[in-house]
Amino acid sequence: MMHLRLGTRGSDLALWQTRWVIGALEKRYPGLEVEEVIFQTHGDQRQDAALHSPDLPAGSFVTTLEESMLRDEIDLAVHSCKDLPSQLPEELTIAAFPDRTVAHDVLLTREAVDLERLPAGFRVGTSSPRRSAQFLRYCPGVELVAIRGNVPTRVSKLTTGEYDGVILAAAGLSRLDLNAPHTVTLPTDRFVPAPAQGALAIETQRDSEAAEIVGAIDDASIRRMVEAERAVLRAVAATCQTPVGALATIEGDGVSLHGQLFTDDLVHFAEGCLTGDDPIAVGSELGATLRAQLERAACGSG
Repeated sequence: MMHLRLGTRGSDLALWQTRWVIGALEKRYPGLEVEEVIFQTHGDQRQDAALHSPDLPAGSFVTTLEESMLRDEIDLAVHSCKDLPSQLPEELTIAAFPDRTVAHDVLLTREAVDLERLPAGFRVGTSSPRRSAQFLRYCPGVELVAIRGNVPTRVSKLTTGEYDGVILAAAGLSRLDLNAPHTVTLPTDRFVPAPAQGALAIETQRDSEAAEIVGAIDDASIRRMVEAERAVLRAVAATCQTPVGALATIEGDGVSLHGQLFTDDLVHFAEGCLTGDDPIAVGSELGATLRAQLERAACGSG
């Protein structure tokens, strides 16, 4: 009987994702045995530090799993793909993108609101520089307040009145079947999601038995979209603190890609769209265009 050791974080969402992957693998390989190994990552341990701050190193939610994989303590790890740094360790690869649900963000509120008419001082909880930049651009007057905690904790902080609204990825709410009194879908033409948002990624060592096994549940269409979006990250030399969004859709045999990029101070903004047959080439070209456009904007105001 085949046996794999699968590493995961212990949050509700991480465990949901992990068990979804285990179910998909066991369905594909009825004789497969998958052992769940739960880790507390650097990001989980530093609940006192704001997300996307210098106090948390790049890849805070994945490095612990990668280090364990490189020590042959686990065979694979399941991630929310948007948490992965743009560059992986050379010895590791994403063997499968098996699932992607909705990519957009939502604003959760206790009372019904109009996104176009949010009142001044409306307290919005977010830990994302990208979301902060987008709200400052499209919903001026709101008060952005840092927030930590897993998805259920953030929903709880809304319902207890700590925030007037909380921005979250719709995918996590859908997978955990969580709801708030009111949900406003943020349109992706203005609020472009994080690259690979909503997608699952299974990471393994290159050329390993685990990579071969996991490859059987890879979704080629999801891979094309995610590869285009992650190519934008590499082209703009993004860190976890870079305010960048990218969303690809399949267009026949190619992909159509929409991207946004803000300066770190959230003042300047670049946006563009590109379509082509090679996902990585499209993402690389659009990322380079956004970066050049932003540099010109910043220099022009200097």
